[in-house]
Amino acid sequence: MARRRRESPPAPAPRLPSSGLAEEILASLAAGAIPEAPPEEPLEGPGRILALVDRLTRRAATEAVAAPEKPETWVTFEVAGEIYGLPVLCVEEVLRVTTITRLPYAPAPVRGITQLRGRVLPVVDLRARLGQPEAAIGPRSRIVVVTSRGRTLGLLVDAAQEVVKLLPSTQEAPPAEVMSERSGFIIAVCRRERSLIILLDVDEVLLVPDRLDAEAG
Repeated sequence: MARRRRESPPAPAPRLPSSGLAEEILASLAAGAIPEAPPEEPLEGPGRILALVDRLTRRAATEAVAAPEKPETWVTFEVAGEIYGLPVLCVEEVLRVTTITRLPYAPAPVRGITQLRGRVLPVVDLRARLGQPEAAIGPRSRIVVVTSRGRTLGLLVDAAQEVVKLLPSTQEAPPAEVMSERSGFIIAVCRRERSLIILLDVDEVLLVPDRLDAEAG
């Protein structure tokens, strides 16, 4: 008589905190780590040789159909001690910070405007947009020039990091039930060694909740 295989209950999806902080996200993902795949059913009975052939044939067909992964390119930068990334396709360039002129009555995250080869470039302070306190501009500060919905503007960040290539399989999407007004701009998170890259949707980052203006006022 064939032995019945005990089925393991599905592992619950990891819950990410709404704060968007890398330390908390890492802890949440570690707590909800996906278990290893269960072993295959042992081959038994007189037909086990043919069953082995069938298994190997199915496995080879699956591997042949699966297309190789193509890495995606991301531009990474630092904001308030965390590492964030934007798709390279939406980033035009990264600039050193020169002069940023404040604008009265601008939305709360707007730090001001600067000049970019003779044109006016609005600059959004990414710290303010992410709910972090404003910081003084230092020698490592940079402006990441991005395009969003056909418009060009700058994102003020604490420091530029590097351009990295990430496989889609290494990106973990935040569960829908934990997404909130504060974390809705997160596309995914990607663990690399002991760090975490928080991948952002530039269009969502530039949608400013009303509460930011209220808090700034």
